[in-house]
Amino acid sequence: MKNTSSRGAKAITLAGAASLMVGGIAISASTVGATVKTAHTSAYLACVVTDTGGINDKSFNASAYAGLVAAQNKLGKSKLNIKYLSSQQESDYAPNIKTFVNEKCGIIVTVGFLMGNATWTAAHSYPNQHFAIVDQTNGDPNCYSGKCATAANIDGLTYSTDQDGFLAGYEAAAVSKSHIIATYGGMQFGSVTIYEDGFVAGARYYNAHLPKGGHKVKVLGWNPNTQKGDFVGSFTDQAGAATLTTGYLTSGADLVFPVAGSDGLGTNSAVKTWNSSHVNKALVDWVDTDGCVSDAGDCNLFLGSVTKGVTASVRDAVLAAQAGKFKGGNYVGNLKNAGVALVENTKYNKISASLAGTIKSLMAQIESGKISVDPTKYAASTN
Repeated sequence: MKNTSSRGAKAITLAGAASLMVGGIAISASTVGATVKTAHTSAYLACVVTDTGGINDKSFNASAYAGLVAAQNKLGKSKLNIKYLSSQQESDYAPNIKTFVNEKCGIIVTVGFLMGNATWTAAHSYPNQHFAIVDQTNGDPNCYSGKCATAANIDGLTYSTDQDGFLAGYEAAAVSKSHIIATYGGMQFGSVTIYEDGFVAGARYYNAHLPKGGHKVKVLGWNPNTQKGDFVGSFTDQAGAATLTTGYLTSGADLVFPVAGSDGLGTNSAVKTWNSSHVNKALVDWVDTDGCVSDAGDCNLFLGSVTKGVTASVRDAVLAAQAGKFKGGNYVGNLKNAGVALVENTKYNKISASLAGTIKSLMAQIESGKISVDPTKYAASTN
């Protein structure tokens, strides 16, 4: 789908039969590639501008739009209309936001760290417009130290994904038969590397507390001590992701954790190809959403999904704004408030009861602060 900036495409409104499921929310097939008329022109309008991964990335863009769908399902179409614009390139962010300002969207949801500057600028240009942004605070995106300015009309939605990333890293280390696992990112942003930091921390914690019969593991693709690792360079290069993944598999990894939006579909493809000709099968940990819901066709590949509550937090932001209760500020999802979670694939790749019990215990200790998810707290000799 093309956007409305310089290409003349139109915003899309929800209607019709479901074809994509994200977090249990149906997204209509007829919303993709066509303009759908709505009879509720006086209803509150909530809008989302995606990043370049597009509305069907099966990751955070799709999850954000599913939040709008969830809000509409709760309120009904007579009270809430929803629209989205998919950005084809970064230069589309500002024009797409302006389009929705002109269309008088009650709240405009933007998706991803890359949209921070465009959202910040728009928030100051239109101080009476309400915004929410996924994976970014309501602070100045160009301020990295000291007391940073904030925007009262932005609701920042962030997530402590190092916490569920830690659980996934420990679990991956525990189930790996080759004792090598891997992770990579789409682009090197804090919202990406926080997942990887947690994943490596969990693997390092496993190495430091080896259970009986356990073997130390090596993690490829990311070193949190140096903050250096492998990145595709975008969130839309599935071929590049497949190449990276095949390199990990060739190096012995039997689980890959792609923190890369739709790039992860390239990992799934590479793992399927690998598994078709190798006795020892590889697995994938999916990111952002429950992969067995958002990418059901690849469910058999997933050990689990390292999720963040984008859908729920966007839904709540929209419902508050529609009710006249918008409050700019920052939401932080974590294990304790269920804003992040490790979702097990109980259909295809069940973990042992013993490991499940350990994961539950680790979760409680992370919530209480007894266990740190900082990877630099643990020995890095295997990384």
